[in-house]
Amino acid sequence: MAAYAALVSVMNIIEQMMSHPRLSIVFDKKQIESLGEKADGLLDFITNTNIDGGSKQASDLESQIASAAHAAEDVIESHIFDQIHAGSSHGCSLLDLQQIIEEMDGIMRKGAELKEKWRAREEQAAHGDVDVVEEKQPLTTTGKASPVGLEDDVIHIMDKLTIHQSKQLIISIVGMGGTGKTTLALNVYENSLIQRHFDIRAWATVSQQYSAHEIFSKLLSSIGQSGSGNDLGVKLHQTLCGRRYLIVLDDIWSVEAWDEVRLYFPDNGNGSRIVLTTRLSDVASDCGSSSCITMKPLKKDQSWVLFCRNAFQQEHCPYPQLESVGNKIVRLCRGLPLSIVVIGGFLLKSPRTVGFREDVAKNIKSIPTSTEKQEILDVLSLSYSHLPPHLKPCFLYMGIFEEDREIRASRIIKLWVAEGFIKPKRAQMLEEIAEGYLNDLVDRNLVLVGRYRYNGKIRSCRLHDLIRDLCLKVSEKDKFFYAKRALGNMTEERRFICHDFIESEDVHGM
Repeated sequence: MAAYAALVSVMNIIEQMMSHPRLSIVFDKKQIESLGEKADGLLDFITNTNIDGGSKQASDLESQIASAAHAAEDVIESHIFDQIHAGSSHGCSLLDLQQIIEEMDGIMRKGAELKEKWRAREEQAAHGDVDVVEEKQPLTTTGKASPVGLEDDVIHIMDKLTIHQSKQLIISIVGMGGTGKTTLALNVYENSLIQRHFDIRAWATVSQQYSAHEIFSKLLSSIGQSGSGNDLGVKLHQTLCGRRYLIVLDDIWSVEAWDEVRLYFPDNGNGSRIVLTTRLSDVASDCGSSSCITMKPLKKDQSWVLFCRNAFQQEHCPYPQLESVGNKIVRLCRGLPLSIVVIGGFLLKSPRTVGFREDVAKNIKSIPTSTEKQEILDVLSLSYSHLPPHLKPCFLYMGIFEEDREIRASRIIKLWVAEGFIKPKRAQMLEEIAEGYLNDLVDRNLVLVGRYRYNGKIRSCRLHDLIRDLCLKVSEKDKFFYAKRALGNMTEERRFICHDFIESEDVHGM
């Protein structure tokens, strides 16, 4: 949310400025204090109010809050710049700040009126509906469960991988985004029988933007070898020669990508295997696949189990009052695992009320018919719109990372802190707060864990490409990447700057 990020940023600037011995005297203290109070009041308003309620009024109000906060930040920073270069200590422009303070005051009044309308509407909608479900303790978790609806496919692929056929075989998994291709491949890849059967296992995510060098680097890194230097293809070929290996190329988009790397996978005549996942059927056939598994939507009972695992952390719904609306939500997800998992993760952190979940079902049902990808994005956008305000800028910011990027957790945490997204708390460092935000996004199934540290903390993470598309879509709509400085249209410039920084800091030392 642009408004939350902007308000936290301007409040951090005010706090730092007022504690600075030189800068504190160049501003009108009462005016700055008044500005801080207004910003804090607006922050409290959006934190405790569903400002992303979907109405045009809510969207307009959010824009007004963000604009006022940006204006305040610009006035303060411009004045600091002028004072540093002029060497004087005249008071900040009373007129500029006073206009912003009055504008914020007017926004607060509008917000109070709008909040009252929403409250009245909610009371009317909930009239006669005593729908709050009491928490049942304890909620048992399922632990690491088998992939729902993929059991037969797992067995089929394992048979193909371990069959007594010495010739190198290629197995393809085909399906649209979010159908569970990577999940299926990963479950097979990590199976203990498969680990024992192959001498070497290597994994690389290819994606649309690829290079053969990067693919070789990922494959070598996954087996614990250096993924840097020249002639990585030759190095990989030498490593694989004479050994029974399993290679997984995840999310391959073109035959050209396959043609650039396939000659470096030797046919040792010992039962080596290659698994490809792709969204394009012709890629699977043109790559010479001997076997192809096409991912299908989950069946009704499978969808329900997957939903319950994510929405209740159980195999079934523990609340009879929520079963009917839960089934309605599951049907509207159309058997797409990604949608079910993300919506389930969102509902796990949401109020357990019939009315709230009916609203979720209504929003899904009202999605206009468009392309499949757009439909999925619209479903996934529900999880974004119901994120707490403090998580929204952190989530959107992850869209600056390239597709399929494995993001070092320490790096994204430092970036969040540097951007001013983290609101300080007593007795807690900003990095600790940001780490909690990252864990929250993981719990909501919006961010995937790449690797854990030895102490159980997240070492690296990544976004599903559909989730990243959602980040970019919302960021473009809200001008989020442009939100921090009013220096013209710098959306692309900002993203490229961030990418350069990430290239130098994030690719190495994972």
